[in-house]
Amino acid sequence: MKTFAAIDVGSYELAMKIFEISAKSGIREIDHIRHRIDLGTDTYANGKISNERVDELCRVLRDYGEIMKGYRVDAYKAYGTSAIREMDNRMILLDQIAQRTGITIECISNSEQRFLDYKSIASKGDVFNRIIEKGTAIVDIGGGSIQLSLFEKGNLTTTQNMRLGVLRLQERMNHLNAASSKMEGLIDEIATAQLSVFKKMYLKDCKIENIIVVDDYLSVILQDPAVTKDSPGVIGAQTYMDFLESVQSRTLSEIAGTLNIPRENAMLLFISAVLIKRIVKMMDAS
Repeated sequence: MKTFAAIDVGSYELAMKIFEISAKSGIREIDHIRHRIDLGTDTYANGKISNERVDELCRVLRDYGEIMKGYRVDAYKAYGTSAIREMDNRMILLDQIAQRTGITIECISNSEQRFLDYKSIASKGDVFNRIIEKGTAIVDIGGGSIQLSLFEKGNLTTTQNMRLGVLRLQERMNHLNAASSKMEGLIDEIATAQLSVFKKMYLKDCKIENIIVVDDYLSVILQDPAVTKDSPGVIGAQTYMDFLESVQSRTLSEIAGTLNIPRENAMLLFISAVLIKRIVKMMDAS
Protein backbone atom coordinates (compact mmCIF):
# COMPACT_ATOMS: atom_id res chain seq x y z
CA MET A 1 0.00 0.00 0.00
CA LYS A 2 1.34 3.43 -1.00
CA THR A 3 -0.06 6.88 -0.23
CA PHE A 4 0.19 9.62 -2.85
CA ALA A 5 -0.73 13.33 -2.84
CA ALA A 6 -1.66 15.33 -5.95
CA ILE A 7 -1.57 19.13 -5.63
CA ASP A 8 -3.12 21.39 -8.27
CA VAL A 9 -2.06 25.04 -8.13
CA GLY A 10 -4.83 26.40 -10.34
CA SER A 11 -5.89 29.84 -11.46
CA TYR A 12 -8.57 30.21 -8.79
CA GLU A 13 -8.13 27.28 -6.44
CA LEU A 14 -5.40 25.36 -4.63
CA ALA A 15 -6.47 21.74 -4.28
CA MET A 16 -4.91 18.58 -2.89
CA LYS A 17 -6.15 15.00 -3.13
CA ILE A 18 -4.73 12.11 -1.11
CA PHE A 19 -4.86 8.62 -2.62
CA GLU A 20 -4.17 5.09 -1.43
CA ILE A 21 -2.68 2.91 -4.16
CA SER A 22 -2.45 -0.87 -3.97
CA ALA A 23 -2.28 -3.79 -6.37
CA LYS A 24 -5.44 -5.28 -4.84
CA SER A 25 -7.72 -2.21 -4.66
CA GLY A 26 -6.19 0.07 -7.30
CA ILE A 27 -6.41 3.83 -6.68
CA ARG A 28 -8.72 5.06 -3.91
CA GLU A 29 -9.25 8.73 -2.99
CA ILE A 30 -9.19 9.20 0.79
CA ASP A 31 -9.21 13.00 1.16
CA HIS A 32 -9.78 16.17 -0.89
CA ILE A 33 -8.79 19.59 0.45
CA ARG A 34 -9.56 22.82 -1.41
CA HIS A 35 -8.65 26.45 -0.78
CA ARG A 36 -9.98 29.31 -2.91
CA ILE A 37 -7.13 31.61 -3.99
CA ASP A 38 -7.35 33.89 -7.01
CA LEU A 39 -3.90 33.72 -8.62
CA GLY A 40 -5.14 34.08 -12.18
CA THR A 41 -6.60 37.58 -11.97
CA ASP A 42 -3.28 38.99 -10.76
CA THR A 43 -1.28 37.12 -13.39
CA TYR A 44 -3.52 37.89 -16.38
CA ALA A 45 -3.72 41.58 -15.47
CA ASN A 46 -0.18 42.31 -14.22
CA GLY A 47 2.05 39.38 -15.19
CA LYS A 48 2.76 38.57 -11.53
CA ILE A 49 0.94 37.92 -8.26
CA SER A 50 0.96 40.25 -5.27
CA ASN A 51 3.08 39.68 -2.16
CA GLU A 52 -0.12 39.08 -0.18
CA ARG A 53 -1.11 36.27 -2.57
CA VAL A 54 2.39 34.76 -2.37
CA ASP A 55 2.19 34.76 1.44
CA GLU A 56 -1.27 33.12 1.35
CA LEU A 57 -0.11 30.51 -1.18
CA CYS A 58 2.92 29.60 0.96
CA ARG A 59 0.83 29.43 4.13
CA VAL A 60 -1.67 27.02 2.57
CA LEU A 61 1.09 24.88 1.02
CA ARG A 62 2.74 24.58 4.44
CA ASP A 63 -0.60 23.41 5.83
CA TYR A 64 -0.83 20.88 2.99
CA GLY A 65 2.66 19.68 3.88
CA GLU A 66 1.53 19.02 7.46
CA ILE A 67 -1.51 17.13 6.18
CA MET A 68 0.75 14.98 3.99
CA LYS A 69 2.89 14.17 7.04
CA GLY A 70 -0.27 13.16 8.91
CA TYR A 71 -1.17 10.72 6.14
CA ARG A 72 2.46 9.55 5.87
CA VAL A 73 2.46 10.29 2.17
CA ASP A 74 5.10 8.32 0.25
CA ALA A 75 5.26 10.70 -2.74
CA TYR A 76 3.57 13.78 -4.18
CA LYS A 77 3.29 15.83 -7.35
CA ALA A 78 2.46 19.55 -7.40
CA TYR A 79 1.57 21.09 -10.75
CA GLY A 80 1.08 24.74 -11.65
CA THR A 81 -0.96 25.69 -14.70
CA SER A 82 -1.69 28.93 -16.59
CA ALA A 83 -1.64 31.30 -13.58
CA ILE A 84 1.92 30.17 -12.83
CA ARG A 85 2.88 29.63 -16.47
CA GLU A 86 2.12 33.23 -17.52
CA MET A 87 4.00 34.93 -14.67
CA ASP A 88 6.90 37.16 -15.70
CA ASN A 89 8.93 36.12 -12.63
CA ARG A 90 7.87 32.45 -12.61
CA MET A 91 11.25 30.84 -11.86
CA ILE A 92 12.05 33.23 -9.00
CA LEU A 93 8.61 32.66 -7.47
CA LEU A 94 8.79 28.85 -7.72
CA ASP A 95 12.21 28.86 -6.07
CA GLN A 96 10.89 31.12 -3.29
CA ILE A 97 7.88 28.82 -2.71
CA ALA A 98 10.13 25.74 -2.52
CA GLN A 99 12.38 27.41 0.07
CA ARG A 100 9.48 28.65 2.21
CA THR A 101 7.28 25.53 2.08
CA GLY A 102 9.46 22.55 1.13
CA ILE A 103 7.05 21.82 -1.74
CA THR A 104 8.35 21.90 -5.31
CA ILE A 105 5.83 23.02 -7.91
CA GLU A 106 6.33 21.92 -11.50
CA CYS A 107 4.96 24.34 -14.08
CA ILE A 108 3.52 22.34 -16.96
CA SER A 109 2.88 23.58 -20.49
CA ASN A 110 -0.60 23.87 -21.97
CA SER A 111 -0.07 20.72 -24.06
CA GLU A 112 1.12 18.74 -21.01
CA GLN A 113 -1.88 19.93 -18.99
CA ARG A 114 -4.39 18.95 -21.70
CA PHE A 115 -2.67 15.59 -22.21
CA LEU A 116 -3.14 14.78 -18.52
CA ASP A 117 -6.79 15.85 -18.74
CA TYR A 118 -7.34 13.61 -21.78
CA LYS A 119 -5.70 10.68 -20.00
CA SER A 120 -8.14 11.13 -17.10
CA ILE A 121 -11.10 11.16 -19.51
CA ALA A 122 -9.77 8.13 -21.41
CA SER A 123 -9.48 6.23 -18.11
CA LYS A 124 -13.25 5.75 -18.42
CA GLY A 125 -12.26 3.06 -20.93
CA ASP A 126 -15.04 1.58 -23.04
CA VAL A 127 -17.43 4.47 -22.36
CA PHE A 128 -14.96 7.03 -23.72
CA ASN A 129 -13.99 4.86 -26.70
CA ARG A 130 -17.66 4.38 -27.60
CA ILE A 131 -18.43 8.11 -27.40
CA ILE A 132 -15.55 9.23 -29.64
CA GLU A 133 -16.53 6.81 -32.41
CA LYS A 134 -19.08 9.50 -33.25
CA GLY A 135 -18.14 13.17 -33.72
CA THR A 136 -17.12 14.43 -30.29
CA ALA A 137 -15.70 17.69 -28.92
CA ILE A 138 -13.81 17.92 -25.63
CA VAL A 139 -14.15 21.39 -24.14
CA ASP A 140 -11.53 21.88 -21.41
CA ILE A 141 -12.30 25.14 -19.56
CA GLY A 142 -9.58 26.66 -17.40
CA GLY A 143 -9.01 30.00 -15.75
CA GLY A 144 -6.94 31.48 -18.56
CA SER A 145 -8.06 29.59 -21.66
CA ILE A 146 -10.19 26.83 -23.11
CA GLN A 147 -8.97 23.94 -25.23
CA LEU A 148 -11.29 22.66 -27.95
CA SER A 149 -10.45 19.20 -29.34
CA LEU A 150 -12.37 17.28 -32.00
CA PHE A 151 -12.55 13.49 -32.34
CA GLU A 152 -13.92 11.55 -35.32
CA LYS A 153 -14.05 7.76 -35.64
CA GLY A 154 -11.95 7.35 -32.50
CA ASN A 155 -9.16 9.69 -33.62
CA LEU A 156 -8.16 13.19 -32.57
CA THR A 157 -8.49 15.41 -35.66
CA THR A 158 -7.72 18.87 -34.28
CA THR A 159 -7.12 20.74 -31.04
CA GLN A 160 -6.99 24.51 -30.51
CA ASN A 161 -6.37 26.77 -27.51
CA MET A 162 -8.38 29.99 -27.07
CA ARG A 163 -7.99 32.72 -24.49
CA LEU A 164 -11.54 32.32 -23.19
CA GLY A 165 -10.86 31.10 -19.64
CA VAL A 166 -13.41 31.86 -16.94
CA LEU A 167 -11.13 34.15 -14.91
CA ARG A 168 -10.01 36.05 -17.99
CA LEU A 169 -13.64 36.59 -19.00
CA GLN A 170 -14.64 37.56 -15.45
CA GLU A 171 -11.89 40.19 -15.47
CA ARG A 172 -13.28 41.54 -18.76
CA MET A 173 -16.76 41.75 -17.20
CA ASN A 174 -15.38 43.59 -14.17
CA HIS A 175 -13.40 45.96 -16.37
CA LEU A 176 -16.52 46.76 -18.41
CA ASN A 177 -18.56 47.09 -15.20
CA ALA A 178 -21.21 44.94 -16.87
CA ALA A 179 -24.66 44.67 -15.31
CA SER A 180 -25.91 41.15 -14.60
CA SER A 181 -28.53 41.40 -17.32
CA LYS A 182 -25.85 42.22 -19.92
CA MET A 183 -23.27 39.60 -18.96
CA GLU A 184 -24.49 36.73 -21.11
CA GLY A 185 -24.62 38.93 -24.22
CA LEU A 186 -21.10 40.24 -23.61
CA ILE A 187 -19.63 36.79 -22.91
CA ASP A 188 -21.40 35.44 -25.98
CA GLU A 189 -20.06 38.28 -28.13
CA ILE A 190 -16.46 37.80 -26.94
CA ALA A 191 -16.64 34.00 -27.36
CA THR A 192 -18.31 34.14 -30.77
CA ALA A 193 -15.46 36.23 -32.21
CA GLN A 194 -12.99 33.38 -31.59
CA LEU A 195 -15.33 30.44 -32.03
CA SER A 196 -16.52 31.59 -35.46
CA VAL A 197 -12.94 31.32 -36.77
CA PHE A 198 -12.69 27.80 -35.32
CA LYS A 199 -15.97 26.85 -36.96
CA LYS A 200 -14.89 28.08 -40.41
CA MET A 201 -11.59 26.25 -40.24
CA TYR A 202 -12.47 22.93 -38.60
CA LEU A 203 -16.24 22.29 -38.61
CA LYS A 204 -17.05 22.47 -42.33
CA ASP A 205 -17.53 18.73 -42.86
CA CYS A 206 -17.58 17.61 -39.24
CA LYS A 207 -20.81 16.60 -37.49
CA ILE A 208 -20.45 16.80 -33.71
CA GLU A 209 -22.94 14.79 -31.66
CA ASN A 210 -21.32 14.74 -28.22
CA ILE A 211 -19.56 17.33 -26.09
CA ILE A 212 -17.41 16.33 -23.11
CA VAL A 213 -16.98 19.17 -20.61
CA VAL A 214 -13.93 19.42 -18.35
CA ASP A 215 -14.06 22.23 -15.77
CA ASP A 216 -14.18 22.82 -12.02
CA TYR A 217 -17.81 23.93 -11.61
CA LEU A 218 -20.29 23.18 -14.38
CA SER A 219 -19.21 19.56 -14.83
CA VAL A 220 -19.59 19.00 -11.07
CA ILE A 221 -23.15 20.37 -11.12
CA LEU A 222 -23.98 18.09 -14.06
CA GLN A 223 -23.20 15.05 -11.91
CA ASP A 224 -26.40 15.80 -9.98
CA PRO A 225 -29.35 13.67 -11.21
CA ALA A 226 -31.73 16.46 -10.14
CA VAL A 227 -30.11 18.67 -12.78
CA THR A 228 -29.45 16.19 -15.58
CA LYS A 229 -32.72 14.21 -15.43
CA ASP A 230 -30.73 11.58 -17.37
CA SER A 231 -27.92 9.44 -16.01
CA PRO A 232 -25.52 11.44 -13.78
CA GLY A 233 -22.96 13.30 -15.85
CA VAL A 234 -24.95 12.96 -19.08
CA ILE A 235 -27.42 15.59 -20.24
CA GLY A 236 -29.34 16.21 -23.45
CA ALA A 237 -28.79 19.53 -25.23
CA GLN A 238 -32.37 20.72 -24.70
CA THR A 239 -32.35 19.73 -21.01
CA TYR A 240 -29.12 21.66 -20.64
CA MET A 241 -30.65 24.75 -22.27
CA ASP A 242 -33.62 24.50 -19.90
CA PHE A 243 -31.25 24.27 -16.93
CA LEU A 244 -29.30 27.32 -18.11
CA GLU A 245 -32.51 29.31 -18.62
CA SER A 246 -33.54 28.57 -15.04
CA VAL A 247 -30.14 29.74 -13.80
CA GLN A 248 -30.16 32.95 -15.84
CA SER A 249 -33.33 34.21 -14.20
CA ARG A 250 -31.66 34.25 -10.75
CA THR A 251 -29.11 36.44 -9.01
CA LEU A 252 -25.64 35.06 -8.27
CA SER A 253 -26.61 34.68 -4.59
CA GLU A 254 -29.73 32.70 -5.56
CA ILE A 255 -27.69 30.49 -7.91
CA ALA A 256 -25.18 29.78 -5.13
CA GLY A 257 -27.96 28.90 -2.68
CA THR A 258 -29.86 26.68 -5.12
CA LEU A 259 -26.78 24.76 -6.27
CA ASN A 260 -25.14 24.74 -2.83
CA ILE A 261 -21.90 26.39 -3.95
CA PRO A 262 -19.97 29.44 -2.61
CA ARG A 263 -21.20 32.74 -4.06
CA GLU A 264 -17.79 33.53 -5.56
CA ASN A 265 -18.02 30.29 -7.57
CA ALA A 266 -21.43 31.15 -9.01
CA MET A 267 -20.01 33.72 -11.46
CA LEU A 268 -17.40 31.26 -12.76
CA LEU A 269 -20.07 28.58 -13.16
CA PHE A 270 -22.26 31.07 -15.05
CA ILE A 271 -19.40 31.92 -17.44
CA SER A 272 -18.69 28.21 -18.05
CA ALA A 273 -22.39 27.60 -18.67
CA VAL A 274 -22.66 30.41 -21.23
CA LEU A 275 -19.52 29.21 -23.04
CA ILE A 276 -20.95 25.69 -23.31
CA LYS A 277 -24.27 27.07 -24.52
CA ARG A 278 -22.52 28.94 -27.33
CA ILE A 279 -20.49 25.84 -28.28
CA VAL A 280 -23.56 23.56 -28.23
CA LYS A 281 -25.37 25.94 -30.59
CA MET A 282 -22.36 26.34 -32.87
CA MET A 283 -21.88 22.58 -33.19
CA ASP A 284 -25.57 21.69 -33.08
CA ALA A 285 -24.66 18.87 -30.68
CA SER A 286 -27.33 16.64 -29.22
